[in-house]
Amino acid sequence: MANGQSDGIHADHDMRILVTGASRGLGKVVAEAFSEHEVTAWGRKDADFLESPTTWPPYPDVDAVIHCAGGGLGLRHPMLNSYELYKLFMVNVGGQAEVNRMVLPNMIERKSGYICHVCSIASGEAIGSVGYNTVKAALAAYVRSLGREMAPHGIVVSGIAPGAFQCEGNAMERLQANAPIVHRDFIENRLPRGRMGDAKELIPLIRLLTSPAGSMMGGCVVPIDAGEGRYY
Repeated sequence: MANGQSDGIHADHDMRILVTGASRGLGKVVAEAFSEHEVTAWGRKDADFLESPTTWPPYPDVDAVIHCAGGGLGLRHPMLNSYELYKLFMVNVGGQAEVNRMVLPNMIERKSGYICHVCSIASGEAIGSVGYNTVKAALAAYVRSLGREMAPHGIVVSGIAPGAFQCEGNAMERLQANAPIVHRDFIENRLPRGRMGDAKELIPLIRLLTSPAGSMMGGCVVPIDAGEGRYY
């Protein structure tokens, strides 16, 4: 909402927001969607979670962090070696935890702040690869645990667990380009709506979780899958 307009959740408060994984995919969509605020957008070239944090840019003092960094890194073999699993962990959990470790002290001092992680229904559905399912389950546990620890400080740590959605450069777009029949079958057999989700459909929930309206959402990982998930 540019030009000082209210979005109904963040109202007129100009927030300082850090978005990770913002060079493409959902992260890019999120950074653009929150452009009415002061957004710092980090892509892999800015902060490579497989590299030492000493190579990353200086940490901004922010009101909210939206973690969109993550992915399967093409590591689909069920018998991953320890280093492959480590890489998946760092990209999906460890790097985010390092960012949180650096921004949380200022949030604790102010007694306010929001951290929202993009998790996945793979943490409960086991629909992805062994490695991806494992690290997304770890991320859900991290959000739940850190959310409990930060609640006394007035900080809301939460996550969203999307089902399938599509945007520029993400896995579903690649699947459509490389295996259109598989993509079509996935829609027909997995998605009750009969259509693929759009990344922009996730934005309202992310806005809620990074606003005072989401004050009771600390430690929560909220499914947003249009009925795709089958677990309770």
